[in-house]
Parts: sequence; structure tokens; C-alpha cells
Amino acid sequence: MRYADAHADTFYRIALEELDPFQREGGLHVNVPRTREVGQVLQVCSVFTPARYSGKGAEDFARRVIATLDHWAECRPDAFLRVRAAPDLSALGGEVLGLIPWLEGASPLRGELPLLDEFFALGVRGIGLVHNHANEVADGCGVPDPRRGLSEFGRELVSRMEALGMAVDCAHLPQPAFNDVMAAVMRPPCISHVGARSLVNIVRNADDAMLRAVAERGGFVGIDFYPGHVLSGAFEPGVREANVADIADHVLHAIHVCGTDHVGLGGDFDGFNDACQGLRHVGELPNLERELRSRGLSDITIEKIFSANLLRYLGEILPP
Repeated sequence: MRYADAHADTFYRIALEELDPFQREGGLHVNVPRTREVGQVLQVCSVFTPARYSGKGAEDFARRVIATLDHWAECRPDAFLRVRAAPDLSALGGEVLGLIPWLEGASPLRGELPLLDEFFALGVRGIGLVHNHANEVADGCGVPDPRRGLSEFGRELVSRMEALGMAVDCAHLPQPAFNDVMAAVMRPPCISHVGARSLVNIVRNADDAMLRAVAERGGFVGIDFYPGHVLSGAFEPGVREANVADIADHVLHAIHVCGTDHVGLGGDFDGFNDACQGLRHVGELPNLERELRSRGLSDITIEKIFSANLLRYLGEILPP
């Protein structure tokens, strides 16, 4: 079973902690020995900018993470392939892992549209418009009500991203900005990593109307593996440990709402410390495969969830 994942913070951690992606027990959820074992062919790589950075500091921090990714890709072409255009997807397979840098939060753009083109030239092919905090595009899901929708810069950004061949990622968007994005997009959007709000009622998760809106536009929804998104009160005293069955619940709910062609996985590995029982790193993905099969999903549907839907989506979005 091939695997393609829509969100991991692996190279963010490598940049900050100087970790080695070739060490199996080196502290990373996603590392080369394990990706090869599970047949992973693609990783969308979050370029996350913490809220403490803004302006030029945010831009410089994002460039640092991308430079780290570039360093590893250039030094180890036997292990990594930079995916920049749709035809590159056809080269994925074997022991080489495709990498796509993806801004998590548009703070590095500093509200300046020309910087988008510079980051595109660096290989960025998607942008999660916000994180939990507010930026020049909109308010994130961590901002209290009332939350601001898309700014004028945000509208210009979405239009230019679509013209370049970049994915508009609605992860972390609260309702006002999400609605504005749905009204603005002309090409399929995505939610790279999310849980179902009908199962865990938090603003960070997507409700059924949001999931449906993305699917109806031909987009992609990636279910993540963060315990707090897949189990209500996951970190509260007395609550059981989140596990792989909880993740499967969210996958199945997303399929029920979106259909089998628009759901995949965006694990958010290396973006948290406490992982779900049975899926503590990428090497345990077979546990999720077995769980989904036990719930009655066919091999064809599991293949869609594990890789085909994300690869299809990116093939439509990326430059030709």
C-alpha cells in the first residue's frame, strides 16, 4: 500500500533541533527508514511560523525551514525528490520520498503579494492561510469571537495562488474566513489536516458543511492524528488514551460526508508530542490500514485514502 501524507512538521523540527531524518530512533515521527518500510511516496512538509515571529522575522524563519529541506534533498537525492509540478508526481515510488514545502500560516508573506512569487520560486506549492493566531490574511481558529474573515490582502492572495498553481489550504480557518474562501476560490481547495467537528466539537475541527463544501468543489480533506482532534477531552484527567480506532472514526465520518474520492490523511506527525495509541509514528500506519479494513472498507477505498486521493488532488492543482 502506497502512502501520501498532506501534513507533517518534520523539516520544521529538523531545522530547529538539528535532527537526522535517517535515524530510526532519532526522535522524529517521520524518518526515512520508516517511510521506506510503509511505502510512503510523498510528504507535504509544513513550514510553520510560530506566533512569536512576524514581519521580516516570519519571512526569514520560513526561509530557514525551506533551506533545511533543500539541503537534505540536494545532499540525498537517493532519498528525497522535490515535487514542483504535476509531472513530478509520476516519478514517485521506490525508496525516494517526494517533498513539497507548504506554508502553515501566511505570516512569512508579511502582507506583501510579491513575496508569494518568491516563495513559489522556492518550491512552496500550498499555503495554510492561517494558524491558530491572526495574521494579515484572517483570524485563526484560536482567536475569540467575533472572528475576522478574509482581508483584502487575503482575497488577492487566494487569487494569485490559484493563478500560480498553489493549493489553498483551509486548515485552522474559523467559519467567517472559511466561508469567504469558499466564495472566492475558482479551483479545488483543501483542508490538509483536520478532524470532524461532529465527533469532537472544537473550532479547530471542520463541521459537516465545511467538509461538504470542500468536496463539492473537487477538493481534498486530510484527517490528522492529533489526539485532541480525534477524541473529546483527550488530555483531561480520567479520559482514556486516544487510539487508532478514534482516527478511523473520523476517516469514516469524512467519507460519509465527502464521498470516497475526497478524503485522505494529513497526520500532522512531528507537530505534537503525545500521539495516539497504535499510531505513534509513521511506521505504525499498517495499524490504521487494518482498522479501516476491519470496518468494511475495500482495498480500493483504502488505497484512495492512503495515497490516490491526495495524488489526484495535487495532480490537478500543481503547475503542469
